[in-house]
Amino acid sequence: MQSEKQEEWVRGYCDVVGDLLQHEKVQQMRQYPHHKPVDTLYHSVYVSFLTYRICASLHWHAREAARAALLHDFYLYNWYVDKHDEGHAWYHPKEALKNAEYYFGPLTPMQRDMILSHMWPLHIAPPRSREGMVLTFADKVGAVRDFLRLSKRFRPVYTRIETEMKRRERLANPC
Repeated sequence: MQSEKQEEWVRGYCDVVGDLLQHEKVQQMRQYPHHKPVDTLYHSVYVSFLTYRICASLHWHAREAARAALLHDFYLYNWYVDKHDEGHAWYHPKEALKNAEYYFGPLTPMQRDMILSHMWPLHIAPPRSREGMVLTFADKVGAVRDFLRLSKRFRPVYTRIETEMKRRERLANPC
């Protein structure tokens, strides 16, 4: 059984990113492998939820950060198959930003920087905000957990987020 505090975190997180999670293009991220065996949506929700919790706990810009974190890998292609002139690590942040602004409109300067710089230190330019540093850290934690097959430990929270989103959809469309 989930703790009351965990339920509070899930509800708060869904308040912040629920509209993005319901979008068909965000749901399409399930189709694309990220770090095997994890799909891109699962990884992005993990990174976003961790970013949200850290930023909210520190009274930083949690909403803005969680939304950017959810979209940080919104590249919508299979990077194991689809190759680009520049490597995936350099190409995908630009593609994620382009897709995010195409489907959701202009992002804030902080969100743009967070998405573009999340691959630091592989990229030479570090994030310009503390929220961007949190996203970068959360992404590295998520990647390590994916590779070590520890991401399954997030499954109960991920399932709770899915359940909360379905509950909200039922309330919005009772028929």
